[in-house]
Amino acid sequence: MANHRLAFTALLALAMPSAAVCVPALAQPLQSATSSDTVWFWFATCGGPAMRLDLRLDRSLLYTTSVPICRADRASAYSQGGQGKFSFWFQPRRAIVWSGYSDKEDTSRARQDVEVDMWQAGADSDFLTLGVTLMTSKRILMNTLHVAHPNAADSTLLAKGFVLITRPDTAARK
Repeated sequence: MANHRLAFTALLALAMPSAAVCVPALAQPLQSATSSDTVWFWFATCGGPAMRLDLRLDRSLLYTTSVPICRADRASAYSQGGQGKFSFWFQPRRAIVWSGYSDKEDTSRARQDVEVDMWQAGADSDFLTLGVTLMTSKRILMNTLHVAHPNAADSTLLAKGFVLITRPDTAARK
């Protein structure tokens, strides 16, 4: 929460036209991310929980995996897990209309190869931010972020009928 307030204060300071107004906002003690922040990382093994990741198209499971996650200090050795990423390809049975990424809608054809790349885009004390890019060999169809809470299910609608779901992997804990 403190990091969100700091980001808002910094944004507010940048938006103010007068330097006199900006000085008090900038004079506040900085509570930005420090090396002692405890945040979530994926692909990090510290004996912590795992996160299940599912990609579904029209309720059919296209891809599923379980990823170890770890809550650790931002500067710890476990932060190297944040560098983990994965890619896979799929061929949808139907055309997919992509909207919200560029000014105009884009469509990938049925049975056209679509690559999915995922990586950790951010680390926070309460959630992970995942970067998601979907592309063909010639163009980017979608580039977005997905917020994943380690202790709750989250979903992001990538296109009509195409959803990314993350949730705690209770089977991996046993």
